[in-house]
Amino acid sequence: MIITTGGGTRSRHVYAIAIELGMPTGIISKLGQSTSEQNALMISMLLMPCGGVKISHDDIPKLGHYLSSGCIPVMHGMPPYGYWEHPPEDGRIPSNRTDVGTFMLAEVIGAKQCIMIKDVDGLYTDNPKSNPDVKFIPKIGAKELLELDQDDLVVERILLELLCRTQSLKQVQIINGLTEGNITKALNGEHVGTIIYQDV
Repeated sequence: MIITTGGGTRSRHVYAIAIELGMPTGIISKLGQSTSEQNALMISMLLMPCGGVKISHDDIPKLGHYLSSGCIPVMHGMPPYGYWEHPPEDGRIPSNRTDVGTFMLAEVIGAKQCIMIKDVDGLYTDNPKSNPDVKFIPKIGAKELLELDQDDLVVERILLELLCRTQSLKQVQIINGLTEGNITKALNGEHVGTIIYQDV
């Protein structure tokens, strides 16, 4: 098991301040990476008694050694675009954030599963935090989901585009990490939350 961290609410605050200050997308990407990296440090320290160890992108070739030694590698999920992050179609918030970084790591290493732990039960027809009249979506294809063109998604839109083209990873599972037992169920292959699969 490899754990990657996002930035959460703190990175959204950082993005808002950086946009107000007029910073370009590449700088905003580096700021998002810093927040995600702080979370990786905290998680690795909490997991230290169980073998948690913080790693960087350059440590990926060492994953086999870490895993065979019983370690739990923890890495920040921001992909290594940094200053070279592509400007998005709208606004300045990086399109490639920690969901994409986590997904691409799983693809590169040929992971059996890619589980995205969020604070919602999965994917809905709209944002359940702002719209109570939504329907839960337990399973959907990436292409089908892109065609729905929802304004608010639980994962980054580019992840769906990449899922249509991946070679080894054929689905992602989105679960609510605040619900006790969900992580264990997902690791055991149970269908909790939403599964988004390659449908091309």
